[in-house]
Amino acid sequence: MSTNDKQRIHEILKMRHELLRASREFFYTRDYIEVETANLMATAPPDPHIDPVEVMVSGKGPFFLHTSPEMGLKKLLRSGHKRLFQICKVWRVEDHQEVHNTEFTMLEWYREGSCQDIMAETASLIEWIVQHLPVTEKERFVTPFAVYELDRLFVDIMGFDPFPLGRDSLFAALKNKGFGGIDDKDDWNSLFFKVFIQEIEQRLHNGKPYVIYGWPSSISTMAKRRYNRSNMVERFELYIDGLEIANGYAELTDPGEQRKRFDEDNRERTRFGKRQFPPDQAFLDSLRMIDHDSAGVSVGIDRLLMALFEKKTIDEVIVDRLII
Repeated sequence: MSTNDKQRIHEILKMRHELLRASREFFYTRDYIEVETANLMATAPPDPHIDPVEVMVSGKGPFFLHTSPEMGLKKLLRSGHKRLFQICKVWRVEDHQEVHNTEFTMLEWYREGSCQDIMAETASLIEWIVQHLPVTEKERFVTPFAVYELDRLFVDIMGFDPFPLGRDSLFAALKNKGFGGIDDKDDWNSLFFKVFIQEIEQRLHNGKPYVIYGWPSSISTMAKRRYNRSNMVERFELYIDGLEIANGYAELTDPGEQRKRFDEDNRERTRFGKRQFPPDQAFLDSLRMIDHDSAGVSVGIDRLLMALFEKKTIDEVIVDRLII
């Protein structure tokens, strides 16, 4: 191993240590307790676009490595503790790319309150971490961060609100605008994301972190619906330099509604030719025992390191990728 490689590994280990320490201190000062949940699961959330890594144990299985500690953490909310956080490895079946890796580190937490409460707390976490790390241009991360309503962004940039539109009406509206890259095979979600990535997202890069609030219910299986928009949920995403860092929402705690959404996701997985996942009954039972409004967030630690230290690829912040 060259001297340069040793130096890079030394620096990454130090960066990760300082970020993890600062994160834990943030939550300890806010009366959170740190917990651990199982990595190995008998089933998995049936998200149509996220596939878990399968594992066989002594010829039995398959079992699944968790793609997020979400279900495990929500089960623990019935304990009476209202503020929980966990830092852990998670796994997803996806190609290794500039900002993706099969194994990565996630920080996830839950607290009492609304989506707005945890949205503000997420911004405070980023500001706290920056103040405790040798990050340049610290002033970029001073709160509050800009918050954009997703439906308003569409109206301002595209001239229409996609949320009330069905698939065919959205397709027609995009055709009328001369938007390219869509075809008859695209469903509503595909049309939505093509516009978001090609038109909406590109207009928001201004050097400071920003938040996009109010996402489609069709891509947010475990989020609470907005009271005034049945096809929108209380969900936000936080971005730094165009890179998604955090994803959070007010939690759906109605087990009946949650089961219906899992069924819808499984039907979508079938349409994609993917395996179905039976619902985790213990998880559904736990939802019934949560007696307060709750919200949760997940933060990609590796992506946050990339953003704070201006790295271009995830390989630059994962030690194992340098050692291989």
